[in-house]
Amino acid sequence: MRPSTPLHYLRVIVAAMLVPLAMASPTTAWAQQLNTSAAALGLGGNFIARARGYEAVAWNPANLGLPGNPGFSLTLLPVAASFTLDPITLGDIKDAESYKVPNVVPRATRQAWLDKVTAAGGEKGTPSGGANVALSVGPFAAQLGMTFFGAVDLNPDAVEAILFGNVPATGSGIDGANVRTFNFRNSKFNGGGVTTAAFSYGRAFGSQKPGSGTLAFGATLKWVGGAFVGIAQDAGSSINANGGTISFPTVATRSFQDCRDDAGQLRAGCTQMSGPGGFSGSGIGADIGVSWLRDKLALAGAIQNVFNSFSWDESVLAYVPGLGQFDVNGDTTNFDEQPFANAPAALKNAIANYKLKPTVSVGLAYAWREDVTVSADVRQQMGGDEAIVIGPKTSVGGGVEYRGIPMLSLRGGADYITGGTAVSFGAGLRFRRYELGAAIALQQGDNKGTSLLVNLFSIR
Repeated sequence: MRPSTPLHYLRVIVAAMLVPLAMASPTTAWAQQLNTSAAALGLGGNFIARARGYEAVAWNPANLGLPGNPGFSLTLLPVAASFTLDPITLGDIKDAESYKVPNVVPRATRQAWLDKVTAAGGEKGTPSGGANVALSVGPFAAQLGMTFFGAVDLNPDAVEAILFGNVPATGSGIDGANVRTFNFRNSKFNGGGVTTAAFSYGRAFGSQKPGSGTLAFGATLKWVGGAFVGIAQDAGSSINANGGTISFPTVATRSFQDCRDDAGQLRAGCTQMSGPGGFSGSGIGADIGVSWLRDKLALAGAIQNVFNSFSWDESVLAYVPGLGQFDVNGDTTNFDEQPFANAPAALKNAIANYKLKPTVSVGLAYAWREDVTVSADVRQQMGGDEAIVIGPKTSVGGGVEYRGIPMLSLRGGADYITGGTAVSFGAGLRFRRYELGAAIALQQGDNKGTSLLVNLFSIR
């Protein structure tokens, strides 16, 4: 006799996996500052030497000092979103919605999904995105925005448990001898969001006479406020014919508690969700950049987060054991919030290391014709798996922009990225300096996915 039904196990597993999202809920974003430019995404992110005006904050502040930088530029709430999922893709899940029986995926389809996950060694996903406002006036620029990010990594046993419960993927599972034995080793989740306020300045040095090169340097000073965070790691979950244990401990921003009475006074014994200013962490950081422009050729380099003091505020974090134990006599669970001090050392270290690390980029741009510009970049995020990583860790590629059609700019790009490739397409509809822009990037390889950016209002 089975100790519990597959559906029961499924509910507990999903609950354990979703604790971080429940606690924390309140583009290709290839940098900690969210990309504000549809042109950048349309060119595959090959934009270090191309960014001008408000775009320079997220890419290279030195370009604010180059000839051709606009006297004024502005963007209002461009929205970016990116989501990779592999080997079960978002397309697979979308297709499942068309089945005749709502919310029921045929067993053969689930088995095909599991076969792909087993061959790949697990299921991975990386969401990111956000929105912001940015502007520039001459050599100065500023940006204020929100960026979210995350990563999910489930081993094949965890995926099988979600798809089939503890009944074997093949076989009837009528008696205990056929019940699957699972462990969820190395399954984990991390995610968070930050608000960033950045101020940039760029200045040119040397002669700016026609035919001579112009060298410019720039810097960005930024303040980063943590909006929410959640990290969960499997700690020995196991299910067998006699029962099992789910152990998926989590550290995350506390769930909301109303800590103030009608008079606005803090209730005794009640702790607030956020730290000073309503944030779950804070710090300051800086980016630096250099650019050189001569005639049709521009060369550039930048280091983002050359230093960054951001860290999460442990006083507003909570620990959830994420425990469930099952046998023929019943089950017990523990998903209650506890003080952060009770968290295991592994999770405390994970929070301490979940920071913003440097990103190094170099690139060039060449005005091949009056209406055609090509660009190429190499970019490397220096943080390991323990750090906040937004988008591919490595990217090498090129892009081209064509402006030969009145009022229309067409863009395309291709990149080698960590574990695969990406192709990008975009367009900008221009009315003098106003542009309505949109772009899409399609990622293939170890992490298949799509990135979108829509900018309804920009002056470039």
